Amino acid sequence: MKAAVCRAVGQVAVEEIDEPRPRSGEVALEMVATGVCGTDLSIFRGHLPSPFPIVLGHEGVGVVREVGPEVRSLAVGDHVVCTIIPSCGRCFYCVRGEDPLCEEIVVYTGKMLDGTTRLASRGEPIHSLSYQASFAERAIVPERVAIRVPREAPLERLVGLACGVSTGLGAAMLRAPVEPGTSVLVVGAGGVGLSVLMGARLRGAGLRIAADIVPARLERAKALGLAEHVIDTRHEPLAERVRALTGGRGADRAFDAAGAPGTLEAAVDATRPGGSVVAIGLADVKLTATLPTRALLRQRWVTGTFGGSIAPRRDIPAFVDLYLAGHLDLEALLDATYRLDELPRAFDDLAHGRVTRGALRF
Repeated sequence: MKAAVCRAVGQVAVEEIDEPRPRSGEVALEMVATGVCGTDLSIFRGHLPSPFPIVLGHEGVGVVREVGPEVRSLAVGDHVVCTIIPSCGRCFYCVRGEDPLCEEIVVYTGKMLDGTTRLASRGEPIHSLSYQASFAERAIVPERVAIRVPREAPLERLVGLACGVSTGLGAAMLRAPVEPGTSVLVVGAGGVGLSVLMGARLRGAGLRIAADIVPARLERAKALGLAEHVIDTRHEPLAERVRALTGGRGADRAFDAAGAPGTLEAAVDATRPGGSVVAIGLADVKLTATLPTRALLRQRWVTGTFGGSIAPRRDIPAFVDLYLAGHLDLEALLDATYRLDELPRAFDDLAHGRVTRGALRF
């Protein structure tokens, strides 16, 4: 089968690799599409740790073509969205309903849940990103990673629900639920940031503000009706502009979807006393933030989220239902599609802000 194999930082090419087979508790998927996410780009550029060689891709949607032993919830022909949160359902956190904190989740190891690899090229082991490796014609994933969705939902529209879109929606709807009339600031108007704004709008936010350094992203946020005001932080002071838009107080809720140096601190500074700030993005694993204690003593609540704090088996189908009912415009978030062999161009477009969300179609 064909897969885009990344053999070193900055190097990726389509190769013919061995056909993988599912083991116990796993299924084989024929991929329909997969999103090209900022996390894939960060690993490709060497900003997040990863073993090599590896097949990236972690926003896959596909059809079950084979089931391994002990698979009970899926059957051949099922349509699925792959999640980045393979919760075990039995550890301390999972029984408390905190799936993203599952004690069995270990990110960026390149291995499957049993600690082995599943992909190979002429016997050479190849790693998989997020138990998925969806930059390939077929993928082997654990049963718990594959979330069955209704067949009437077009799979190619659902790619973002595997990671980025669910992360943004969950941040605004679950981790720090936006209340009707709330003023919301989103720092970083890429795919995740737009999804936060979409969730905030669905929750009845009274004022939605997007901030970014890429003008095209800000224009898109406004054109889609997701942001009522936009701030280009290259030329405008963020906190001063936000306070001017919120009666001098600051935003009720702020979401840092950029995860770049200084963005979390800027979000805190632009939030009112008693407000909430959610860290979502992480552009570099070495990134740290320094917050003034006085900001916390003014009762600001600063937290973070992994994957939008969703429970995948509950929330991904719920998001699909919202989409089918016309309440989530998932098509609006996807502005470019590519072939598998165009992945280098997809990475370059994402890195330079030419696209908000792109996807590979098979």
